[in-house]
Amino acid sequence: MTRFLLLLTALFLSINFQAQQTNLSDYSYVIVPDQFDFLKSKDQFQLNSMTKFYFEKSGFNAYLADSAPNANRCDGLYANVEELKTLFGTKLQVVLRDCNDNEIYRSQEGKSKYKEFDKSYQDALRKAFNSVELLNVNQKEVMLLSNNSNTAKASLIERKQDSKIKELKQPKVSKVSGSLLPDAKFSNYSRDGKTFLLRKTTEGYSLYEETANAEDGLLLRGKIIVMDNVVKYMDASGKVSDASFDPSGNLVIKDGSSSTIYLSVN
Repeated sequence: MTRFLLLLTALFLSINFQAQQTNLSDYSYVIVPDQFDFLKSKDQFQLNSMTKFYFEKSGFNAYLADSAPNANRCDGLYANVEELKTLFGTKLQVVLRDCNDNEIYRSQEGKSKYKEFDKSYQDALRKAFNSVELLNVNQKEVMLLSNNSNTAKASLIERKQDSKIKELKQPKVSKVSGSLLPDAKFSNYSRDGKTFLLRKTTEGYSLYEETANAEDGLLLRGKIIVMDNVVKYMDASGKVSDASFDPSGNLVIKDGSSSTIYLSVN
């Protein structure tokens, strides 16, 4: 009897999981606020930017509130991150609501015991998104609205906007002091079957390997230092090499005659 109940519970959870996954994929975008209620300023600790980044990584078309698309409100989801009460450390949950403020999804709790506020919040957020990634969401294309009565002109605007939407997940690069550099605060890369996170900093960028062997899931592999028109890569041991980004956003590190390439992941 106990075994039967366990099988029945597993079946129910599987069906509920699949239904939840389908529901989220039926929406075409998700809006992330510029500031969460438990924070004191916009994008404090880069949590809002990271939330947008993790949603994109999990198959969502994610936008910050100030750059929301001109689309049907009820085609989208509205994200929030909630801080839960705990005696020690930090505990966060990701919540998704529809246009009628109905809760559609609530992630697992992301917990962190780091003492530093920024590190603790970022670690807890990353862990909360572990359950979001498992949903394998693949949101449909955003259907933009147009107020222009001229069909041909409206169609042209839509095509241009659709093109911009498709480019959102591509690491954009801009020319700064003669060097191509990524614009995004966070970018995904891959190399030899491993995944990496590139994080924009005041010095340039930090390159992390995503691995379960690290305490917080991110292992610092090196830093990219940008000084005027000079771009250098310094690995964890202190070794310095030349670095550059190509027009597609790929990271190229040159050590003498050999090159190591980290491919940008859309």
